[in-house]
Amino acid sequence: EVHILHTFAHDFYSARLNLLILGFIRPEYDYVSTESLVEDIRTDIAVARRSLEREAYARFKDDGYLLTFEGGEHEREVAG
Repeated sequence: EVHILHTFAHDFYSARLNLLILGFIRPEYDYVSTESLVEDIRTDIAVARRSLEREAYARFKDDGYLLTFEGGEHEREVAG
């Protein structure tokens, strides 16, 4: 499952996304409450942000694959 950490100026429904899977945070669980799911998602976000600061992951921030969108102005507008 992909969680978008960046805040975009425009919605990107129907837009293509290029993504890289750089790691695994936790397995999928059946939650007994929405609150426990939300708590784990917040923890996942914190873990992902810390991981992306690591040198091994930070080098992907400016990767051309993630910044180049083929197929439409909408994708370039959203990324910009």
